[in-house]
Parts: sequence; structure tokens; C-alpha cells
Amino acid sequence: MESRRMPTSGVSASRSFISRVAERFIWFGLGVFVTISIFHGYNVHTTDQFEASTLKTFFSLDHPNDAVSGSKRRPTTKTKRWEMPLSLKNNGITEKKRQPKFSHQRQPPEETKPGKAEKLAVETLSQQNDQREQGRNILKKRVDTSNREKNATHSDTEKAHVLRFDTKDMEQIQADASKQSEQKKDDDRLNIVLLYADDWTMKVLGKFDPNVKTPNIDKMADNGLLFTNNCVTTSVCWISRATLVTGVYYSRHLQFAPHSTNMFTTNPWNETLFPRLKSAGYYTGLMGKWHVPQPEPEMTMSFDKWDMYYGEHWSEDYSAHGSSEVMQITDKNLNDALDFLQTRPKDKPFFLKVSYFATHAWDSHEPPYVPKNETKRKYYPSSMFVKPPKTATNWHWENLPRFFTDQNEGRNRWRNRFDELNFQENIKSLYAMATEVDDTVGVIIEELKRQNLTDNTMIIFTTDNGNLHGEHGLAEKWYPFEEALRVPLVIQDPRIPKSKRGTTIDEWTLSVDLAPTILGAAQLEKSSFMQGRNLAQLYLDDPNVKRTKDGKIKWRNDWYYEWNMGDPLNASGHPQTNFIDAAQALITNEWKYIFWPEQDFEQLFNRRIDPFDEWDLIKKDNLMNSSFFNATADNNLQTTQKAYDSMKARFIQLRDHVIAGKPI
Repeated sequence: MESRRMPTSGVSASRSFISRVAERFIWFGLGVFVTISIFHGYNVHTTDQFEASTLKTFFSLDHPNDAVSGSKRRPTTKTKRWEMPLSLKNNGITEKKRQPKFSHQRQPPEETKPGKAEKLAVETLSQQNDQREQGRNILKKRVDTSNREKNATHSDTEKAHVLRFDTKDMEQIQADASKQSEQKKDDDRLNIVLLYADDWTMKVLGKFDPNVKTPNIDKMADNGLLFTNNCVTTSVCWISRATLVTGVYYSRHLQFAPHSTNMFTTNPWNETLFPRLKSAGYYTGLMGKWHVPQPEPEMTMSFDKWDMYYGEHWSEDYSAHGSSEVMQITDKNLNDALDFLQTRPKDKPFFLKVSYFATHAWDSHEPPYVPKNETKRKYYPSSMFVKPPKTATNWHWENLPRFFTDQNEGRNRWRNRFDELNFQENIKSLYAMATEVDDTVGVIIEELKRQNLTDNTMIIFTTDNGNLHGEHGLAEKWYPFEEALRVPLVIQDPRIPKSKRGTTIDEWTLSVDLAPTILGAAQLEKSSFMQGRNLAQLYLDDPNVKRTKDGKIKWRNDWYYEWNMGDPLNASGHPQTNFIDAAQALITNEWKYIFWPEQDFEQLFNRRIDPFDEWDLIKKDNLMNSSFFNATADNNLQTTQKAYDSMKARFIQLRDHVIAGKPI
């Protein structure tokens, strides 16, 4: 059945139509009002957000997710960290540079780049750290302050393209930039060149022996200072090199063997010498002997450029790539040093360690010392006679402790180097190698002069350990005898007062002092764990240095020596008993007490009247030798007993002090 609508009256139909029209008009007006409000709110929000993000981009905040009021946190994209790769070369490592694949400099969005003038101003200002800090403050003030301008005269389009700086803010940033520029001009950090030789005892210098021709190092002493009582805390290559970089004794860095990696972990590596210099803005380089492992993260943390090699005096590996010509290692040291100095960035201070292999013997090679023929002919001809050391006699060998037998490694190496048959030839070859190092020292200093760098460059010449040249019937190092302990140290420092140049410093200076001294030249404090002292205190007028009543600097009067590959206290686990025995010692101006822990054996020497460790006073026959002491035997006995008691007590005290990591 079809349904039909009931008819309505005319009045009712008219009212219904008017109601529907009014209702639609009301809804339409409400919609327009809401639309306008939403659009206006969105536009204000996006304008404020753009200004915050643009300021943030141009002032390079530390992290793109730094909290900013009124702006959203945006996710970051982590770029892959790129590192310098390592490749083997010349029995060492050669730096190969690789360009980063990613740019770490933030850029503004392409569609919102500012005008040329604004962009130029921002790029110039953003180069300084202080200016970035000012940018942070401006950003916070712009976004966070409740009373920011609500009736800005700029249009929305202008806001999106103009960085608004108050005149006061701009002037402050420019003033800070000018101040920092002046600080850089007045930067008193020194460049540092460390000329670090190998197995070079104190007397192998022209300043001490006219037979040795080292005019350039001698001239360094004339222009600087010669340290006459400079010693190593352990007379072993790799241990002394670990002490150089860490500034601590073996018993603290525990680099017991060349293959060990202990020195990288016993103290924070980033707080050791080379990483600190690099992190402070120095361009750093190492050329030559390293003698410990080369883990990539630690090496890249330490050096911008390096090439490591040692072991042979001559090799094809030292020559240019593709060349079959044999090259001397000292010549390679020089070539690498000059390359570093000539290619370094000119806007940064630099540190360069030239790590020579000379005068170390060429182990397992005959002859053990191989200089250039022309050097030896010119300065050390066959007609020249070198007087053997006073203690290079069979009597001195026989008077060593009972455990020095023919199996001792020092005795083994003496046989083919400095015995009566080989002494003259080998000592002159060793001197010739020293002269060749000295030649390179002269060339390096001339290059510094050519670049006008001598007035702001510290130059240090020293070595890792001393060497026995037949003394006591031995060769090499290890033991606390004078020739193994004492090594050259010459410092040419432009800060040295002219009145002190060309003089000597006779206080006890140690290998643990090198790291604090170098850091001091870079205007850096020594790391908290370092045990040495800044040697500049001995020659600069520092009012903060403690002095005695008569004005002399308070300095160490004694020091502790250790050679040991085992337990730091008692040498248990030392692997070379009766081969290269562990040794510990206390040295003062007047006395030397030696303790051989594996053998429970003691010695006592009076350094004032016995500078070459000839007369062990614990031996009664030596003690009673009144003609030697020029006094009565009874007085000798009493004096020596008191000295023994006090030296032994002080030895234990200072040994424990050093092992505990305290400064010396």
C-alpha cells in the first residue's frame, strides 16, 4: 500500500523554511570563525618555531635536541665516526689520511636560508666558541622570555628569512670575538720539539768528552741549559718510553715487556702526555722508535701524524717507495722530521718527537754499530785511540756480586762489543752514530730558524736510558750503575733568562719530569697521577715555587730507582733471574744503596769519593781499606754503619712512596 504525506498549512511551511535557513547561516558563521582562529594560531606557532630552529641551526648548539621552549625536539641522525686507518710500513705504522664522508657542520633548511648579509655575519661569528655561547643566550631570551614583542613590525615572510639581533647583543658578540683574537695573538704556548735518542749515556757528549763530536747539541747547551745530574728511573728502552708518556714509574704503569698494553690502561690514556697535547689543540707527530704496541684508538688519540720504525741501522724499508736503495735510519729520522715541520698546519702549535734509534746497537748483527763510512773516517779515524773506562777491567768484573756469572746478558753483550779485542772499533763507531744524530739536530734547528720559530719553540735533547761501554766488564743498561743511570738532558727554551743561558743545573732531574715539563710549556697542568715535576721551576722565576731561607728552590735530595719485570715490591715473577737480575736503589748526593731483591743482596757506595761504584762498603775488606778513605778504619766503620741504617730506612720509605703513586 503506497504511503502518502499529509498536507500542511501555508503558515507552518513558511516557518519551517525560515528556521532551516537561519540554522544553516549560524553554522556557516561559526565555521568561518573557527577556521580563522585555527589559521591564525597555527601561523603564530610556526613562525615562533621557525625562528627558534633557525637561530639554533646558525649558532650550532651542542645537540639538535637541546631543550628549547616553544619548539619540538627533532630526532638526530648519528653520523658514523671515521678514524684514521693503520697500515704497516717500515716495521711500523704510516699514517694514511681519509676524508670524512659526512659534514659535521649544520646548515639551515634550503628553503629558509637567510639573506647574504645575514649569512655572512653569522658564518663569521659562528667560528668562535664564545660567540656560540652568546647565541645560546640570545636564543633563550628570544624564546623563553615572557615579555617578547607581540606586535612585531616584520611580516611573517620577513620573519622567516631574517635573523633579528639586538644592537646590544651584536656589539657584545663582536667585543668577545675581538678579545679572543687578542688572546690568540698573545698565546704563550710554546711549540715543542723532543729529540729523543736511544742508549745514550751522559758522557757521549762533546761537553763531557772532547773525543765526541756533537757541536749542535753542545750549542743547544750554550743557548740553553745542561742538566748534569739527569737520570732515568728505569734504564730499559720500553719502560723508559712508557714513563715518558705517562709521567710515572714502572711500578705505576707496569709496562713489563714491549708487547704489553698495560701502559694504556693503568692510568687514563686521555690524561697522558701525547693525548693531552693533541686535545689541547697541538698538531702532534712521532717519527721513529715507539717500542710498544700501537692500538689504533690510542694512537689516533695521541698523534696527527706518525711513522714508526727501528731495529736496523740500514734498510731498504727506510727508502722511498719503489726504491731498492739502502738508507740509514738516522737519515730517515731527519727526512720525516723535516716533512712534518714543512707540512704542518701553520695556525696551530705543534709537538714533534723525533725518536732516534741511534746509538742503540744493531742486535744480532756484526758489527753491532754501523755508521756512515765518511763520518767515521772524518771524525774517528783508525789512528785515533779512545781511552777505555776506568772500571773496564777484569778486577771490576770479579768484584761484582756473586750472581754475575758468564751467563749474565750484560757479560754476553760485552764480549762482542767492548771486550779488549773490539772496544776501539766499536766505541768509535758508536761515537760516529752520535755525531750523525747531532748533524740532524743542526738541520732541524736550522729549519726552525728558517720558519722563524726559535723564539717560541722549546727544544729538548735527551734519551731513554744510559749504556755501559765495558764498565764493570759489562755492556748495555738495566743496572743502577752510574753509566746506565745518567743520561744527557739539554733544554733550549726561549723563556730561559739570558743570565742563565749556557749554565748547568746540578739538581737531580728524572725521566718522570719530562711529561710535566712538556705540559708546562704547553700551559697545561700536569695530570693528577704524574709523579714528576716541571723542570722549568729550576730556571724560571716562579713566585709559587717553594724556596729555602737562602732563596734556593726546594728540590729532591734523593730518588728511587727500579728495574724489575715482576712484582713492584719484591720482584717475584721477574723472569730473568741470573740473566738480567732485578735491581732497586736509593741514590743521594753522597750515597748509593742497591738492593737486589731476588738475591736478597745489598750494596752501599759512597758517591762523594767513589763516583764509579767501585767499592762496596758492605764488603768488610773494602770498608777497612783505610788508604782509600784516607781515615781510620774505626771511623769508617761507624760512619758507614750510620749511613747504611739511614739509607736502608729511607730506601724502604721512598720505594713504598713511589709504588703508592705519590709524587717524587
